[in-house]
Amino acid sequence: MSTNNVESRVIKAPVTKVWDVLKKQDFGFWSLVKSVELSASPSEVGSVRKTTFTDGTIQKHRLLELSEIKRQFTYEIIESEPAVTALSAQHTFKVIPVTADDTSLVQWSSDFSSDGSLEVVMDAKYKKLDALEELAKALEG
Repeated sequence: MSTNNVESRVIKAPVTKVWDVLKKQDFGFWSLVKSVELSASPSEVGSVRKTTFTDGTIQKHRLLELSEIKRQFTYEIIESEPAVTALSAQHTFKVIPVTADDTSLVQWSSDFSSDGSLEVVMDAKYKKLDALEELAKALEG
């Protein structure tokens, strides 16, 4: 049995503007991210990015899917120092147009392996909510 978490937020910006920021996968809007180094183009499936967080955590993420049509990308954590407690996890960002007012719905979901504890899921929940709030501030201001 797997465990998942989905968080979302409406961003008061057109879908193309939001997607242009997210598809770079550099998380430049998120204060918890210190730096991101890409091994190849951010749109190349299989490319790896090394993300260094402000707490010293270093993770390598592999891009599994990127769709310009669906405005979504999926990645998995392939290395982490310190180690993550869930054996595996896949994370997906999706940007959906809200046509009534030219805003965007951003959805960030995670599917954890069966060893993903409640603590892991709750940590993901609150980090996502904070990151989405920071994304909104960066794009709405």
